Amino acid sequence: MINLVKKENLNLGILETDFDIFADIVNTFSSEEAKKDCLLDLDDYVIPEYFRNKITIVIQTNSMLIGYTTFEFKNNNNILQVEINKLYVLDEFKEKNMEALLIESVIYVAGEVGSRNVIVTVDEHDYNMLKIYQSLGFYEVGINENGSLLSVNVVSSVRVRMLNEKFRDILPDSIDYKSLKLVKKIAQGRSGNIYLTEDGRILKMFTSTSFTYIKDREETIKYIKNLDIPEIVKPKHLVYYDGVFVGYIMEYLPEGEPLWQRSENYSFEQKIDRIKEIERVMKKLHERKIYICDLNPDNIFFDSEGKVKLIDCDAFVIKNNVINNEVDQKYRDPLNKIVSEKTDLYAFAITTLQLLIDKIIPNDSSFQEIERIYNKNKNKLPVSFKNYYDHIFKGKDRYYLTDSYEKYLNEIYTNDGLDDDENKSGKISVIILSFIMVIIAVIGYFVFKSR
Repeated sequence: MINLVKKENLNLGILETDFDIFADIVNTFSSEEAKKDCLLDLDDYVIPEYFRNKITIVIQTNSMLIGYTTFEFKNNNNILQVEINKLYVLDEFKEKNMEALLIESVIYVAGEVGSRNVIVTVDEHDYNMLKIYQSLGFYEVGINENGSLLSVNVVSSVRVRMLNEKFRDILPDSIDYKSLKLVKKIAQGRSGNIYLTEDGRILKMFTSTSFTYIKDREETIKYIKNLDIPEIVKPKHLVYYDGVFVGYIMEYLPEGEPLWQRSENYSFEQKIDRIKEIERVMKKLHERKIYICDLNPDNIFFDSEGKVKLIDCDAFVIKNNVINNEVDQKYRDPLNKIVSEKTDLYAFAITTLQLLIDKIIPNDSSFQEIERIYNKNKNKLPVSFKNYYDHIFKGKDRYYLTDSYEKYLNEIYTNDGLDDDENKSGKISVIILSFIMVIIAVIGYFVFKSR
């Protein structure tokens, strides 16, 4: 969920892929058939059709659903407007201003995307809801088969009710985009472009027009900005244009090189050292429930001392229930749709495999195609590494490489793989050998003493 207001135990935000909250909403539906269909989709981590092309805003307290509203953008004679589809508040929270808070949040979002007005149809006999809408500046503009059609002017409502101040949370050290002068574009990526400014700063500007994507990245970057993890290239300042988040100023990269730059010249030992460094940082992030999500060689940098720096921290995931579909096909774990430690470990395995076999796998490769590439090249790898990648391709578990190596050693030095007869035979052999050695030691003692 993308937070808009978070105070004490009250949380109001835009719902993205939190399937538990979606299920709570679906359970408020009056139609049992619609409820059943939606819950089946949610079980498969699919957002039900009812919520597609809509934005859902939710109010929670102590992880309990209080209410929600759904709305969508409509284009009427080239005029963008927002239409509220449904607004629902649990009975025990009615008359506590929750409806007004939900409506205000819709008006705020409409203002952020440049909509001219917000419209809603209200049952003409629902005097309480009519009164609430009218108190927020809505007025009747017509009647349809479902009731009274109400509308409010977004710009005036945002200004009069000071909604930007209420829902925006701009850090004091943020930068106004208008104060920056861009010199040249340094790089172009999937989510945005990187520029050099006249005063020597590095600026990443997002290119997405999705309001929810931009708000989610803003929230993530605010969190990453305050991390005390030196191995990631962190944001220094968030950048806004007329109060709307558009990008951030990032730290400089130290002297060094990307993972791929001279990888074909690395010795096997050098490759292992780099893999250990990547894994060390990955573990550090996972301990804090931060997932890299887009782990790939392009986002891994090594300084002149061989220490790793992870680039593109705005792709990190700090929430639950985020679907892993924003990365190249080859790095998507076929067994785990939700971003987690497991999806990072799968991407790590594919990244390290490419490094070890000196081969770049095409970005659109399927799981089966990657497995075929591995099978053709696995003879280049030591047995312990084959064991690791065999688990990735043929098993369901996801391990850190170091943990897999320890597991491999344990399997070698234990008798777990032997059957009962072999175990018994092994134990008898050890007893006989021990007995013989004791006899030899005793004979040796007496021989030495007789001299």
